[in-house]
Amino acid sequence: MKVVHVITDLAVGGAETSLVRLVRAGRRDGVQHSVISLSSQSPLASELAAEGIEVRVLGMDRDRSGLRSLFRLIRWLDELQPDVVQSWMYHADLLAGLGVYAAQFLRLLRGKRKPRPVLSWGIHHTDLRLTGSSRSTRWIAKACAFLSAKLPDVIVCCAEAAKSSHSEGGYCGKKMIVIPNGIDLGQFRTDEHAGSALRRRLGVPESTVLVGTVGRYHPVKDYRTFSEALRTVLKVMPDCHFIMVGRGLDSSNEELVSLLKESGALGNCHLLGPQSEPQMVLAGLDVFCLSSRSEALPTVIAEAMACQVPCVATDVGDTAYLVGETGRLVPPQRPQELGQALAAVLAISAAERSQLGRAARRRVEQLFSIEGSWRSYHKAYSNALAARQHAIA
Repeated sequence: MKVVHVITDLAVGGAETSLVRLVRAGRRDGVQHSVISLSSQSPLASELAAEGIEVRVLGMDRDRSGLRSLFRLIRWLDELQPDVVQSWMYHADLLAGLGVYAAQFLRLLRGKRKPRPVLSWGIHHTDLRLTGSSRSTRWIAKACAFLSAKLPDVIVCCAEAAKSSHSEGGYCGKKMIVIPNGIDLGQFRTDEHAGSALRRRLGVPESTVLVGTVGRYHPVKDYRTFSEALRTVLKVMPDCHFIMVGRGLDSSNEELVSLLKESGALGNCHLLGPQSEPQMVLAGLDVFCLSSRSEALPTVIAEAMACQVPCVATDVGDTAYLVGETGRLVPPQRPQELGQALAAVLAISAAERSQLGRAARRRVEQLFSIEGSWRSYHKAYSNALAARQHAIA
C-alpha cells in the first residue's frame, strides 16, 4: 500500500506531529508513505526526509495566484500514483480532493484506467465556527462541508466532539469515523532526572513547583485565561513557577508579556518558545495545564499524561474522555476556576500526584498509543480499498 499525505504545513503542531508519528508507525508495517506540504513552513520536513520519507514542499504561500501550485499538486499526485491520499485539515482536504479527481481525469485522457486512489479527509478541529481563524479558512471549511458527500471516501475525525460538530455543520455523517491521535510511548515517558535538569536550566531551586503549558500562540488557546488563572495560583503558592512552550510563547511576544504583567505572574514565568524535545519539559513538570476555549482531542495532554504528569484543563472537545479520572477539568474561559483547580492539584502531596500520573500513563497506554491509531487508519484504508474494488467488479 502506498499512502500520500497532504497537509497544510509541517510546522510543529498537534496535527503535524500526529502525521509524523503515523508515518513512522505505518512504515513498520511496510506501508510506503510520502508527504506533500502545501506551504513553505515545513520545519518537520527535514526530520521526515532524514528518515527516508519522500517530502515535497509546494510553497503555495509564495504563489500569489495559487493556480501554479494547484497544477503542481495535481502533477505530483499523478506522479506518485498512491493507493490512498490522506489529507490533514481544511485547506489540505479541499485541495487534495480537487487534486485527486483532476489527476484521475488526466490519467483517463491518457487512456490509463487505474482506479482513483482512496481519498481520506482528516478533521482535527472541533469548533466549526473556527473562532480566531481567518475568513478564508472559514469559507474553506464550509466548502468542504458542501463537498464532503461527493469527494472523500472516508472522513477521519480525531475526536467524537469533532465528528458531532462537523456532522451538525453539514459534513456527511455517513462517511465519518473517529480515530484518536496516537502517542509515541517510547518518546513520551517518565524520566526521574527530568525535573532536576529542568530546574537547573531555569535557575530555580530544586524544591520549586512547576506548572507548564505547551501550544502555539493563537486565540483558541486562550492564554488570557491561562495568565489570569496564574494570579489565583500565586495567591496561595507565591513561589510556584510557570513554563510556556510553543510558537509565539517567548519574550518577543509583546501581547503575551503584557497579559502576564497584568496578572502579576511575569516574574514567575519562563517563556521558552518552541522546543525540539518538548518531552524533556513535560517530564519535568508537577502539573500540566491547558486553557483552550476549543479543541478536538488535545494531543499535548496525552503527551503529558504519557510522561506521568497530572493535567488540569478546560473541558473542551474530547478532553474529558482523554483525561478520565486522572486530572481535573473546568469550563472554558473561567480563569478563576482554572486557577483554583491548579491550586487544588498542587496542594495534594507529591505521592498523590505521582499516583495520578501513573494512572494517566496507563490510560494513554490503553487508549491512545500510536500503534493503535495506525491500526485503525490501516483498517479504514483497507476497507475503503476493498469497497472500491467491489464497486468496480
